[in-house]
Amino acid sequence: MKRLLSGASLVLLGLLLACAALEGLVRVATSSQQNYLVEMWRYATLLKQKSADPAIGHEHIPGASASLQGVEVSINSLGMRGPEPDLTTPGKHKLVVIGDSVAMGWGLPEDETLRAQLARWLGPESEVMTTGVGNMNMTQIVANWLRYADTIRPDTVIVLATARAPLVQDTGQAGWLVRHSQAYALIVSFVEMAMSNAPGQAGLVAAYEKMWADGPGRAALNMALDRLKVDQARHGYRVLVMMVPESHSFQPYQFDFITNIMRAESEKRGWAFLDPLPSLRQEPAESYWVANNDVHPNAKAFKVMTDVLKPYFPRPKE
Repeated sequence: MKRLLSGASLVLLGLLLACAALEGLVRVATSSQQNYLVEMWRYATLLKQKSADPAIGHEHIPGASASLQGVEVSINSLGMRGPEPDLTTPGKHKLVVIGDSVAMGWGLPEDETLRAQLARWLGPESEVMTTGVGNMNMTQIVANWLRYADTIRPDTVIVLATARAPLVQDTGQAGWLVRHSQAYALIVSFVEMAMSNAPGQAGLVAAYEKMWADGPGRAALNMALDRLKVDQARHGYRVLVMMVPESHSFQPYQFDFITNIMRAESEKRGWAFLDPLPSLRQEPAESYWVANNDVHPNAKAFKVMTDVLKPYFPRPKE
């Protein structure tokens, strides 16, 4: 029995040492901050916390900061990415961009994000903010915005909708191993992708067709938009909906069904719908990627989106 216990202890010790060595190798191999999956894991670990509202799931940690994908990301005291907003100056126009990691400006320095580019164009008479948080569906996006609505009382809310808006996802707390081990989180991500994704462009189209079909995801998206409509009526702000194109490929573009659905849902609620695809598709989709392996919009893409938004605002004073 003693020999058996001793052998089991040695095996356990060997496994623990092997796991520690694997964790160390993964951390060294990804220290350049170029691995998208690991950087998203670090984002969730360093800048996010569990929200008290189950509909939100996760939110930014006020005052937190970290270097992610080689870019400094700072969260202000309100839990938003970006500088501290001026909410007290009388007569200052207030605009809020709500959405997911695209609205947050994943992979970009702060001054290249949509929020920053729009703020520069509008000038000091306007305050532009974003409540964007990575990995949120429309239910979470709207719920997250509503906790700010009474405090900010904006003139305009810009909804940055993406193809993942109706995604049904677990908003519970990740397990201890996922939260503390890069290696384990990486393995879990690879397994989930292998099980859920069909290969190639055809598989991507099929996955989004299923996601946007009538079902719980679409129903949740519509309920979230209805909640936003109720809040709009309460506070009197304007809503603009901009559809961010699925950017793996523009030629041919096979996701018009998403654009058509969001356009119909927006117009049904009396909201202006903005589609930057006609301007974006003049160049290859990959020219707008933030990195070779990351299709999040880069500064050039946000410049195009800013130009699409400009006609909806008075021309800034020179």
